[in-house]
Amino acid sequence: MAAPAAPPAHEPLERIAVEMKGKVRVVPVGEIDYFAASGPYIELHVGDRSYLIRESMQSLEGRLDPERFVRIHRSVIVRLELVETLLKGAGGDYEVQLKTGTRLRVSRSRREMLERRLGVVR
Repeated sequence: MAAPAAPPAHEPLERIAVEMKGKVRVVPVGEIDYFAASGPYIELHVGDRSYLIRESMQSLEGRLDPERFVRIHRSVIVRLELVETLLKGAGGDYEVQLKTGTRLRVSRSRREMLERRLGVVR
């Protein structure tokens, strides 16, 4: 008897539907700069706009393409290709600066993984 077929591979999320003012807007994931937790919501930052969805960071992280997005803090997921600079601050704290100029804090526990993803050699 043949083994059962493997379940289909998880397809990364390609778009997110957001409700605003009675309308539903579909935001392509590739346009999102970063995600930031805000209580029970997540803010999607797209250029100078932001949208809210109700989902946990852990759930969202599991649905995103790990080749394109990286979690840099318990409350922030960033699109890797937008990271321009890794900045070391006083006391060993780190931030990333995105190509848009936005600066986001990097948690100490996620810094080494971020450095590997960015190709930083020590």
